[in-house]
Amino acid sequence: MSGERASEDKAGGSACSPEETWEYVNSLERLGMRLGLERVTKLVEALGDPHKAYRTIHVVGTNGKSSTTRFISSLLEAQGFRVGAYVSPHLVSLAERQMVDSCPSTEAEFCELVARVRPVVEELERTLPEGEHLTQFEVLTAVALLHFREQGCEVAVIEAGLGGRLDATAVISSEVQVLTSVGREHTELLGETLSAILKEKAAVIPSKGRVVAGWLDSDLKAELKDICVDRDAACHLLGEEVVILTDPRAESFDVFGVYGCYTDLRLRVLGGYQRANAALAVAAVELFTGGELDPASVREALASTAVPGRLEVIGTQPLCIFDGSHNPPGMAETVASLDQILERRRLIAVVSILRDKEASEMMRHLASRCDIIFATQSSSSRALTADELAAVISGLGKGPEVFVDPDPRSAMVSAYRLATSNQVILVTGSLTLISDLKRGLS
Repeated sequence: MSGERASEDKAGGSACSPEETWEYVNSLERLGMRLGLERVTKLVEALGDPHKAYRTIHVVGTNGKSSTTRFISSLLEAQGFRVGAYVSPHLVSLAERQMVDSCPSTEAEFCELVARVRPVVEELERTLPEGEHLTQFEVLTAVALLHFREQGCEVAVIEAGLGGRLDATAVISSEVQVLTSVGREHTELLGETLSAILKEKAAVIPSKGRVVAGWLDSDLKAELKDICVDRDAACHLLGEEVVILTDPRAESFDVFGVYGCYTDLRLRVLGGYQRANAALAVAAVELFTGGELDPASVREALASTAVPGRLEVIGTQPLCIFDGSHNPPGMAETVASLDQILERRRLIAVVSILRDKEASEMMRHLASRCDIIFATQSSSSRALTADELAAVISGLGKGPEVFVDPDPRSAMVSAYRLATSNQVILVTGSLTLISDLKRGLS
């Protein structure tokens, strides 16, 4: 099938139900036999290179990518652009991963797109070496890139999935690159050291790129600067060219961006770390537009941006918060933010952690804040069993009371029953856990 036919013939695939779409997408391999851009490059070419129809901003990093992507999208909308945003993972529906002007695509739109892309995928796979297939993330990325073109987007903010250099999103040619943070993750694929992981993520910076980066330690900061010098890229660092003025106890904060100063900024989302993500977003949009932004539009955009699954208040009696922190730096940020928000209130935590996520270190940050922890188990095949997680928590020594319940919904119900007026229920440790429980609430 030619790229022109794939992109223009909307009758190319038969419609399918959400269940059929999920079944097909879930049947796709997660990582494939090897990482690389060859497969996804061929796929987007077969779809008519939809990503070349609009300008792009690329967001990479360990933590904060989705929040920063959403902030950038809101700020660009406030500047009058029609904006696509690609985030991952989803919480309830695959359709959430692709948004236009902050609105996720509908189930029907998503199913129709997958139905049209599927025969292109199947035809392309016949040309691949034996046993090699397009991955789930490659297909979903192509679906989103096609959706943004068909929706007439002028710019798309693209969140990377894994690393940067070999991530499927690296098919784009971005004008601005955002590096939110660098931490240990997927070391078997990205490298054992923070320096190696930085190099993988910074690989998305092109010659003469425009880069804005979050908090980095001195060694990584120096390394990023050297990378940018080698590529003749402009580098703007949080804490140097971009500055946040804030009192953690105050409701508002100020940002000195690349071109302008923005005062009395307030966020809809909880968490002190979100101020850094918002500041990165402001700087990224300044670099994209080439000048100072309207301060009133910045205030309005940041105050209206929602970030599902990140310190998200689900209920108030008792107070219940969902937070998808899934690695040690993220959990540390979550606990620090809760200390500011909740003061002396204690936690009953419902926790599931994937087995490749340094569970002991994550729980070391969280356990001391908890009276009770329910060790449970998300639907991910990579999740620690509830018993394994309980053993990890118990191995930390004297701490909270630990209950084992493999059923997340049952664990959450038990947490509600035990919570006193001074306790807060925190569901955390895995975005899959958040997804499992959100589906039960919807």
